[in-house]
Amino acid sequence: MIPRLVKSLSLVLLVLLIPQAQAQEGPEGFLGSFGQEAIAELTDTSVPEAQREERFKDMLDRGFDLEAISRFIIARYWRSADEADRQAFIETFKDYLSQRFLPLFAGYQGDFATGSARPDRDNPELSWVPITFRSPNGQPVATEWRVRNLNGSYKILDVRAEGASLALTLREEYASVMRREGGLAGLVEQLRQQVARGAFRPD
Repeated sequence: MIPRLVKSLSLVLLVLLIPQAQAQEGPEGFLGSFGQEAIAELTDTSVPEAQREERFKDMLDRGFDLEAISRFIIARYWRSADEADRQAFIETFKDYLSQRFLPLFAGYQGDFATGSARPDRDNPELSWVPITFRSPNGQPVATEWRVRNLNGSYKILDVRAEGASLALTLREEYASVMRREGGLAGLVEQLRQQVARGAFRPD
């Protein structure tokens, strides 16, 4: 389940690389503007990989609420962890995302359509934005992006593909690691080792 979902989400994150033809207001416009910046910053293979990685991580910081995502993924272990371990996870999580997704950005071409945002029934600050795009084999892929509006500033909180949530999938996967490795510090160390040996690079 997890390898298949990660493969699908590898395609999902590429949606942000495609500029929308016309700027819009609201969460749809946020995703469109973010995509226009991403395609300009991340798809130029003449830029050294280390520099593109720094750009990618900067966009993660600005476009995604990494602390809120981390709190959800780590769940009860977040509450008991100290601040140093929390920050270590966020930085290592960015390394994971960079290794998993940045190689897929180079030379990507495709098209997508953004639907109207749907307000979250339980929280007026949250919206779901449907995005349909075509995978490399030409098949349409339907996704939803969870976006939060906090005083006019938008941040991405989650992505759903094939009915599965990226945040929830990682929460379940990491929970088993933390039970086995003794909490958040053990998870961070395992992720660091995997990143160091390139375990998350796409096939």
